[in-house]
Amino acid sequence: MIVRTHLGIVLASAITLLGSFLPGLLFAADSASTETKEKPRQKDELPFWQLPETFVEERPRNESAENRLQLTTLLTKARLQDHRGDVAGALQTYQRAYRLSPGSANILQEIVRLGFLLQRNEVASRYAVLLAQNQTAMSADALQRVAQYCIEDGQVEQAIELYERALVLLIKENAHPQAMGIHFRLMTIYEAHGEPKMAARHANDIARMIEDPKKFDLDEVIEQFTPGGLRSTYEQLGTVYLEAEQPDKAAKMFAAAEKMESNPARHLIHTAAVDVARKDWKGAQKAIDKFLEDDDQTDSQPYELLRKIAENQAESPEAARDQVIERLQKLHEASPDFAPLAYNLASLYAEKQAWDQVIETASPLVEDEPDASILPALCQAYIEKTDWSAFVTLLATSLDQTYELDVVQEPLDKLLKSEAQWSQLQEAIEKLDPAKLSLNERIGVARLYQLDGQGETAWPWIEAALPELDSQEKARLLMQFGLQAFRDDQEPVAEKAFRAAIKLGLPKSQTSLFYFYLATTLELQGKTSDALRTAKRAALLDEQSALLRSRIPWTLNHAGRTEEAVEEYRTLLSKFSDDYENRQTRQVIRDAKRLLSSIASQKKEIPEATTWLEEVLDEFPGDTGAMNDLGYLWIDNDINLGRGFDMIQKAVAEEPDNYAYLDSLGWAYYRLGRFEPAIAQLQKAAELSEGEDGTVLDHLGDVYLAAGQKGKAIEQWQKAVTSLKEAEEEDTATLTAVEAKLKEHQ
Repeated sequence: MIVRTHLGIVLASAITLLGSFLPGLLFAADSASTETKEKPRQKDELPFWQLPETFVEERPRNESAENRLQLTTLLTKARLQDHRGDVAGALQTYQRAYRLSPGSANILQEIVRLGFLLQRNEVASRYAVLLAQNQTAMSADALQRVAQYCIEDGQVEQAIELYERALVLLIKENAHPQAMGIHFRLMTIYEAHGEPKMAARHANDIARMIEDPKKFDLDEVIEQFTPGGLRSTYEQLGTVYLEAEQPDKAAKMFAAAEKMESNPARHLIHTAAVDVARKDWKGAQKAIDKFLEDDDQTDSQPYELLRKIAENQAESPEAARDQVIERLQKLHEASPDFAPLAYNLASLYAEKQAWDQVIETASPLVEDEPDASILPALCQAYIEKTDWSAFVTLLATSLDQTYELDVVQEPLDKLLKSEAQWSQLQEAIEKLDPAKLSLNERIGVARLYQLDGQGETAWPWIEAALPELDSQEKARLLMQFGLQAFRDDQEPVAEKAFRAAIKLGLPKSQTSLFYFYLATTLELQGKTSDALRTAKRAALLDEQSALLRSRIPWTLNHAGRTEEAVEEYRTLLSKFSDDYENRQTRQVIRDAKRLLSSIASQKKEIPEATTWLEEVLDEFPGDTGAMNDLGYLWIDNDINLGRGFDMIQKAVAEEPDNYAYLDSLGWAYYRLGRFEPAIAQLQKAAELSEGEDGTVLDHLGDVYLAAGQKGKAIEQWQKAVTSLKEAEEEDTATLTAVEAKLKEHQ
C-alpha cells in the first residue's frame, strides 16, 4: 500500500522551514539598510499543484483501534492541561482516559494526585480504591487510609483485602505495634461479619504478641493497658475462639483474663461456656451450679448456658425447657426484681404459650427496666389475653427514640392480620379518652394505626400528643409521622404533618426541610403551582443547600414542564457543581446529571445524554446505574458496542437481580445479533419485574421476532400493551410503538 503524506503535514513542514530561515532574512535586511540596496528578489512559488492527494484509510479503524487512538489523544491532552495549570481539566481528561484503559496504575496515580490536589477528597479516595486494586506497590499507610475509606463507604470486603495487604507490609517492616492494631481491626471486622474462623486467625497473632511483648517491641504499648483493660482483651480473644469452635484456646485466654484481674463469677461463666463447647456437660453443669449457688447477678448468659446443658441431658427439648423453668422459678422467687432472670424465665413461658405466667413474671419490671428481648413476648401475651389497656401501655414502652414500634413489629403484624383481634382492639381504643392516656400511649396508638395504613385515623392521636411536647420534639414526631404517611402514599396526611411543623417557628434550617417535603407531597397530589411556590420558599430559606434547590426542577419535570426543568437543573449545576466538600451536594449533582441525561436521551440528543453520564462516571467510577445507562445508550445507538457491552456486564455483575440491568444486557445481546442469550436475559428480567415493566416485555417481543418466533413476540407485545396502560407514569411513545408492531404482525 502506498502511503500518501497528508496535506496538513506538508503545510506544517513548509511553515517550519520558513520559520527557520526568517531570523536570517531579517538580519540580512537590516544589514542591507546601511549598504547599497539590492534588487528585490522574486518570491519562490510553492508548488501547491504538486501536493499529493489526501490520505484515505484503506480500511476504517475498528472500535479497538479507535479506543487506542482516543486514549493517546486524551493522555496527551491531560498532560498539556496539567502542565498549563488547568488541574481540574487535566483531572477530568485523565478520568475519561481511565475508562478507556481500566486498570492502568499510571492513570489512576494521576487521578488520585490531582484529586487530592484539588481537595476533592471523596473523588480521590474512590480512585485510590481502584489504584489499590491494580497496583501492588503501595505503602502500608496508604493501604490503611484507603481501607478506612472503604469501611466508611460500606465496602467491607475491599477493606479487608487492603488491611490484609497492609498487614503483610507492616510485618516485613517489623512495625509490630501498628501490625497489632491491624490484627485487632481485622479480628473485629471478621467477627462482626460472621467469619469466626478468620477472626480466630488474627486472635492467634494478637495472643502471641501480647504474651511476649518484648519480642515484638510492645512493652510500652502493653504498659498503657490497665489490668482491667488486659482482662477485657483476653476475654474478647476467648469469645472469638469460642465462636470459632476452638474451646482449648478460649480456655487459655479466659485463664489469662482471670490471672490479670480476678472475677470468680465471670470465670465460672467462661468455664461453663468452654465446657459446653467441649461438650463436657458434667463440667459445664458443675460450673453453672456453682455460679447459681453463689447467687451472683449478671446478664442472661448463664441462663442460656443452663438451657444448652439441659437440652443435651434431657429426653427432649420440651423436657429440657421444663427443667430450666423449674430451676429458674426458684431463683426468681428468691430474686423477683432481677430483670435478666425474670425476662429469661418469661421467654421460656412464652415458648409454652403460658401467657399468664409471662405477664406475671415480666410486667412488674418492664416499665422501669425495659428490655427489647422480652417486649415481643409480653406484647403477644397481652394480645392473647385481650388485655388492651396493658397492651396500649406496652406500646408506649416499646417506642424507640424515633417514635417507631420496630421492637414489637412481629406480634403487631400478627395482630393486624387477625381481623377478629384487630377489630376488638379498635373497639377498645375508640372508647379511650386521649386526655386520660400518657403522652407515649397517644403516640403509640397513632403509630399503630399508621402500621395499618390508617393515616387519617392516626392523625387526631398525633394532634392530641403535640401539646405536651416542646418544639423540637414536635418537629421530630411530625417528621417521622409525615414521612411514614408519604411512604404509605397518603400525601394528604403527610401534608397535614408538614404544614403543622412549619407553623412551629423552628430555625430556618429545619423549616426549610419541611417545606422541601411539603413541596413533594403537593406535587404528587397534582398541586404544581403550590408545590413550586413551596419549593422556592424552601430554597430561599437556605440558599446554600443544593438539596433544597433541587426540588424546583424536580417539581417542573414531574409536572411535564421539561424545558423549564432543564433550565433549572442547569442553574443548579452552575451554582453547586464546584462544591466538593458536602457529600449530600455531590449526590444531588449526580442525580441531576443522570436526569438531564435521561431527558436528552428521550429527545434523541445522544451526544448530550452521553456527556452527562460521562460526567457522572468521572466522579463516581463505580456508579452501576450510570454504567448501565451509558452502556445501553451506546448499544441502542450503535456506538462503542464493545465498551457499552462491558459496562452493562459490570453493572449486572454488581447487581445480578436488577431487572433493568438484565434488560439492558438482553438488549445488548440482541443488538449484537446473539438472540439466544438475549432471550435468556430478557426472560429473567421479565420474571424479576413480575411482568409489570412494559419496556422489558417490548424488548422480549422484538427479540422473539428476530429469532423467528413470531407467535411468542405477539404474546409479549400484548402483555407490554397491558402493562404500559396500567403503569402509573404513562409512556405514550413506547405504547404507540408497541401497538404499531401488533398491528403490523398480527
